[in-house]
Amino acid sequence: MDSKNQIMIFAAIVLYLFLHFPSQTEAGVELASKVCKYSQNYESCVQTLTSHPQTLGAPNEKAIAEKALEIARKESVGTSVFFTGLAKANPTYKTALEQCATHFKEAVQFLNLLGLEGGTASLDVHYGLDEVNQCQDALSSGHVQIDSATSIIQKWKTVYDAAGAAVATLEN
Repeated sequence: MDSKNQIMIFAAIVLYLFLHFPSQTEAGVELASKVCKYSQNYESCVQTLTSHPQTLGAPNEKAIAEKALEIARKESVGTSVFFTGLAKANPTYKTALEQCATHFKEAVQFLNLLGLEGGTASLDVHYGLDEVNQCQDALSSGHVQIDSATSIIQKWKTVYDAAGAAVATLEN
């Protein structure tokens, strides 16, 4: 067989493999769709998981849960920093805003899979949401009405919902 035929056979094999195996992106979207069946907002969950390359490339449910929780932890830290800065810029609401910074910082410790073997991972992750609810209570009782605070909490809840859905997938 001459080199021209070898090249044609090789090209045919590559084309066949390309057309018959889903891309990593397609597999990631399919996995995100499966995971998001456990979310509060399916469309938002899928959008959240597929907009991050680390979750889109996850090979299985456990990997997507680990990556989604990692994103939620980063979001929690960033939100805590946001509230710390907001407290400095708004001395009138400093106490409530500092409480929010603390609650988001504390939420990080609950966003993990440590309870997976004991069947408590979903509950553990839910404690992170409890911290955020305490932040919202502090804002409400402090009569804090800052649109950017409301927006960043909503953004965090969207990421949390996707991470919570991924954890629920593992437990079901």
